[in-house]
Amino acid sequence: MSTLGIFLLTLTVGRLSDRMFSVVGLIGMVGIAASAYLVTDPLAARGIVTLLSAIPAIAAMASSRRVIVGHTIVAIALACAVAVTVAHGFAAALVSCTVSVTVIWLPVFMIGALRRSLVFTQARYRELAHTDPLTSLPNRRGFLDRIERYHRSYPASTGQMGFLMIDVDHFKQINDLFGHSAGDQTLRSVVAAIARAVGSGVLVARSGGEEFVAFFAASDLNGVEALAERIRASVAESCDVTVSIGAIYCELDDHPASPEMSLGELTDVLTHRVDALMYAAKAGGRNTVRCQQLPRMRVNLVHGQPSDVSRPALFEIGTSAVDPVH
Repeated sequence: MSTLGIFLLTLTVGRLSDRMFSVVGLIGMVGIAASAYLVTDPLAARGIVTLLSAIPAIAAMASSRRVIVGHTIVAIALACAVAVTVAHGFAAALVSCTVSVTVIWLPVFMIGALRRSLVFTQARYRELAHTDPLTSLPNRRGFLDRIERYHRSYPASTGQMGFLMIDVDHFKQINDLFGHSAGDQTLRSVVAAIARAVGSGVLVARSGGEEFVAFFAASDLNGVEALAERIRASVAESCDVTVSIGAIYCELDDHPASPEMSLGELTDVLTHRVDALMYAAKAGGRNTVRCQQLPRMRVNLVHGQPSDVSRPALFEIGTSAVDPVH
């Protein structure tokens, strides 16, 4: 009856929460233990006790560690209690308890190991899908994901941020004259020069081709322009190419009179504006920076449930904290 009730509840509700699973799991294990105790045949009782391993094993598939450990301990305690009750003699009770512990613990351990391996594999594939293989920087998808995690981790109702678009000048000529291998090496040298200029407090990504973007917290427009100039100078001094940079300084708040937009819409607006500034820098002779300050914007930063990643460390630029580069 307990098992039937659990299956019917699962079919009705769908995926059970940890609290609900704890309740029905405890009921199921008590029902199994009571059935084993009421059976007069010791062999049948031992067979019924093995069913106690099912509920901790199910918990190991998707529940939290606390629920898994709790169900495993309760199942082992109930199994040992039944084993001691139905066994004839100390040796039989000891053997029955040892077998019960092994039968319950081993599936939980194996499923838990498989679950950890699956989580690690998923995280690895996710990282590969979000990383540019040539430069090891986040690609566009990884860049947007990290910006979202940044806003989830830090309240941005009064945030001040900078956004850069960095484009390598005359990059097509390098590919045409010297080949794509030379072009790839050029991109890697540009990335190294950018990294030396920005330090560890700026999120830099490859947005495609020879274009790179940067996101960071900034105190004012002068700080954004200064960082862009450092990047430009670093590339010009250490690479065989130059870069043209569009730079934007923007303040985010929750002023009622400001239009509200989603984080995705904000990223699209910033990308469009900074891209136009970057082309203006190219039209102005290349190896230059064009900056602009945008009006205050209200952004809706609610994106469902918070990410399960740990809170990133803080780095200071001016008076603001930013997410570290990965």
